[in-house]
Parts: sequence; structure tokens; C-alpha cells
Amino acid sequence: MRPAETIVDCSGVGPGGISRVLTEVVRYWPAGEPLRLVAVPPSWETPAESGADVAIVSRQAGDRARAVASATAALRRATAEARHGEAGARVLSLSPSVALVGSQLPVTTVIHDLAFRLWPHDLPTSVRQYRRASYATAINRSRQLLCVSARTRHDLLGLYGVPEEHSTVWYPGSDVHVVPGSPAPEIAARTGGVLPYLLVAGHAAHKGVELAVEALADIPGHVLAVLTGGQRIARFADAVAASPAADRVVLLDRLSDADYAATVAGAAAFLMPSHFEGYGLPAAEALRLGTPTVISPDPALLEATDGRAVRMTAWTAPALVRAVAEALAAPRPQPGVAGRSWRDATAHLADLLATNHDARAVSQPTGKQA
Repeated sequence: MRPAETIVDCSGVGPGGISRVLTEVVRYWPAGEPLRLVAVPPSWETPAESGADVAIVSRQAGDRARAVASATAALRRATAEARHGEAGARVLSLSPSVALVGSQLPVTTVIHDLAFRLWPHDLPTSVRQYRRASYATAINRSRQLLCVSARTRHDLLGLYGVPEEHSTVWYPGSDVHVVPGSPAPEIAARTGGVLPYLLVAGHAAHKGVELAVEALADIPGHVLAVLTGGQRIARFADAVAASPAADRVVLLDRLSDADYAATVAGAAAFLMPSHFEGYGLPAAEALRLGTPTVISPDPALLEATDGRAVRMTAWTAPALVRAVAEALAAPRPQPGVAGRSWRDATAHLADLLATNHDARAVSQPTGKQA
């Protein structure tokens, strides 16, 4: 019997962690099983290693309003066709989206975080309004919600009253599927190839980069490299300009996956002093690459790193300085041990979708596997 078709709504996928989820899930989807991808990002390409039966139905185009309208129509057509031709066909939405109103099949939605409610600082009003609408749509239209952490599942219960039987936890993978390239050349230019460097995630305002910049003044002999993902945050640039250690800070542009892996692996320590996280994939990836990792007191980061990272005792620069000193003094983590692989994570996701065809029999997460 032909496997059930999975239609993947990608209209909520943008640069960053969710794009990686799309790539790795497609890469490791069970061989031969049909995946129909709706509203994928314009430049995204199917991984060459994928053994799944993959078809790109449509791509994102235009501004948000046009992209959502196009995705809604494409999802309506795809689900109507599958509904009449495939027993057990279902929709997987990789992030909440208003486009789900177009689905004529059961929907499972992945919830990554509720930052727009819990850390709305600096978010434009239009973005907050859209996310309110997209989350309300996903919650109302989804048969099941998959949360990337127990923390996000708790937030969903507290903010939306979603009962536990309507949600479960699905942990992403943390291995970076590339042959490492070269560390960002900007780092070598700033360090002269001599000074070790600290690396901090800095592509969003809640990442706490200002704490890392403040702490750097008390961490001599190190350069601080900021992963901007190509998105420069004004408050971080202002913090750098005002810092007495500004000459030891370098803002990196967007890196290829290969160079990202090499840059993380080559760091003396990876920092995530975030004010809020729904999971914290970069921290999990850093540990998997064997890089000492420092995290804020945020509970999702503790969950994502499974107690293997050094945890700050407070959201302050002195607490970060102490945590960095502890991380640098400890042996480096063994590569490949922390977190679980994307192969295991994708197999778990496929199992959840298959079981979730009966909404009353959703399996519980199998936990993180190496």
C-alpha cells in the first residue's frame, strides 16, 4: 500500500532555525514516502541526500499579505487533491500560519516559541498582530500541536489554555549535516589568528548580546564574534559602539552552513545569554560540535542542552563573566554526544504524524537520543 502523503506548509518558514528544521526533516524523511511542500522560501532547495518522494508545490512570493494568500490557495488545492486521492493524507505546518485556513485535511502544527507574547520588545505592531492571528489559526485548526520544548508546551497552556492532551513535545535534532568549512575570515582578521574568540548568537533582539558585549571588558585576551545571520540589531550595534572593548568585537554577516559549523567548532566558547528562548537550537548545535557552551537562566536553554552547558546564575554581565570562566576551565565537550540526531528527530516526527491520524492516540516524545 502506498504510504500516506504528507503536505508540508512552509509559509511560516524564514531564515534561521525553522529553515534548518525544514531542510533536515526533508533530508531524513522516510525513503519513498511522499512529501508535498507548499510555500517554501524562494531560494530553498531540496537536500540532495533526501530519499523521500519530494515535490515543491509552490514558493513564497511577494509581501506577507500576498505570500499568505498564495500559500492559502496552494494549500487548499493540494489538500483537496489529496483528500480525494490519498487515504490518511495529512498536513504538517512547520510554524503557525494564517494559511492553514486553506487546509481541507487534519493539521499538525509545530510551535517553536511564544516570544511575541512573552518577549515582544522591539517587535513591530504589524508583526505582533500577524503572529496573534497565525497562532490563533494554528491552535483552532490543528488536531495536534507539537512543541519543541516542555517550556513551550507550558507557555501554550498558560497563555492559550491548550490542554496537555492537545499537545506533545517534539525535540529537534542538533547535528549539523555539513563538512565543516572555514571559520569566518572576519574573525582571523580581528584576532590576527592568535587570540581565541567567543561566539554569541545575535540575530534577534532577545539574544542578550548586550550582556556579552558588557562582559567582554572583563574577559581579557578574547575576541567576541556575533552571529547576526545578516540581521544587524540596532541596540547591539549601540552596545558595541559604547564598549571599552569595542576593538575586540566583530559582527559577522550570514554564514554558509559549512562555515557556520567551522566557526562554532573553532570557538573557545559559545554564548547564549538570551532573555527568552522557546528551545535554543544554536546552543544544542554548539554542544554537539564539541564547543563549551554558556546559557542564560532561561528554562528552555537548560532543557535544550540537557544540563551539559554552564548556566548563568542571573541575567547580568558579571554572571556571564563567571560562567565563561567556568566553561573555559572545563574540558571541552565530546563532539556528537549532546542532543539527538536529525535522523532520530525526523523518525520521531513521522511516527507522531502517523499516530496522530487518530487524535486521541498521540504518542509521547521518546526523549533526546544521541
